[in-house]
Amino acid sequence: MANKQNPQKRMILNAFDMNCVGHQNPGMWTHPDDQTHRYMDVDYWTDLAKLLERGGFDCLFIADVLGYYDVYGGSRDTALRTAAQAPVGDPAIPISAMAAVTERLGFGVTKSLTYELPYSFAKTMTTLDHITKGRVAWNIVTSYQASAAENLGLDKQIPHDERYAVADEFMEVCYKLWEGSWDEDAVVFDKEKRIFTDPSKVHDINHEGKYYKVPGAHLGQPSPQRTPFLFQAGTSKKGMEFSGKHAEAVFVIGTSPEELRPTVDKVRQQAAEAGRDPRSVKVIVMLTPITAPTDEEAQAKLEDFYKYADTDAALTLFGGWTGIDMSSAPADQPLESIESDAIRAMIDMLTGVDSEVVWTKERLAKWLCIGGFSASVVGSPTTIVDEMERWMEIADVDGFNLGRVIAPGTMEDFVELVVPELRKRGHVPQDPAAEGVMTLRERLTGDARLPSEHAGANYRLGVAASVS
Repeated sequence: MANKQNPQKRMILNAFDMNCVGHQNPGMWTHPDDQTHRYMDVDYWTDLAKLLERGGFDCLFIADVLGYYDVYGGSRDTALRTAAQAPVGDPAIPISAMAAVTERLGFGVTKSLTYELPYSFAKTMTTLDHITKGRVAWNIVTSYQASAAENLGLDKQIPHDERYAVADEFMEVCYKLWEGSWDEDAVVFDKEKRIFTDPSKVHDINHEGKYYKVPGAHLGQPSPQRTPFLFQAGTSKKGMEFSGKHAEAVFVIGTSPEELRPTVDKVRQQAAEAGRDPRSVKVIVMLTPITAPTDEEAQAKLEDFYKYADTDAALTLFGGWTGIDMSSAPADQPLESIESDAIRAMIDMLTGVDSEVVWTKERLAKWLCIGGFSASVVGSPTTIVDEMERWMEIADVDGFNLGRVIAPGTMEDFVELVVPELRKRGHVPQDPAAEGVMTLRERLTGDARLPSEHAGANYRLGVAASVS
């Protein structure tokens, strides 16, 4: 169903990927056309970046984990054997290479502030913002894996709500460094006077809080965006409060637009409660597209993909995401017979996928093999775009994080087949190059800097003094 009310609404297009073999497509690395085993080859990433830029994508969103998925069977062995997000590389490292071969594509890097120090992290992101000419975003996460906590210096995972208290102060320190430590004209680059930076225009932030003490000045000169564009994905009560204050775009998942709409409304409500324009926060939903010239060919492609699905890998990811070990449950056991609050919540979600079937461990695992918990859409370019329009109209989302089944095939198909239809309907620019070179924030929101009502804007020089 086409979006009759606003057929020309601009869609945000992100590619959703990860620096690993198996992202949210368990077992698909065994497909003869899949190339994800090359994830440590720089050409793999630069070729992908050039493809996405040619297709008018706004951003490549790179996920990350900091520990093994070891809930399933009580061991990391299945994760390693099936490449269930293991091994995995750092999400930030390929960005410089990809930036060098593109002019417009943005790059969203996932970094967990639980295991970073704000002073050094701020320098890293400032550097990336310079190298990309203002095309970098930060996907803010607090991490959830016990295995990450154990290997990164903690005896146990920080409690959920406290992680967000830490996160809020981490953001405050970063804003002070990015927005308030250097005057805009601090760098003078005067060769005759032999002055590169005017010391009087670089300021200590003098931060002393519950979790961090950072007295000094930022090490990096102001970058094009200063603060990188801010993504966030938490949908818990505390996560939504955090996104209402900090996020410029929120990443969500849902099995149908009808099921997702209350979450989207809550995201916008939280932004309004934080004193922000609720429409200024972009909501981006994950969708896994499988396309071919006709609906029948696309359906045949899906059936072919299922031949390579790995249900053990799927349940390994499921265990990591939910904390539920399904390894000892019989394949045909109905999920509703398992006593678990998390399973009951899962059944409610799966009912939105198909209410006519009995959801068993086996059926759940198969469903997870295409896009994880996200929705997928299968069909011709017309079918795909009709469905994307339906999500935008009913769920009120602003765009999509598009997941891959195989690489580079899924994105190649989308660029070659679906993007022309999106352009025909006015959802993406006919000629992205004609828009000119701009920062990622300018591309997604029209703003060069954080808007004045954003929490980070309070720490700009002059503003901070007036509100202190």
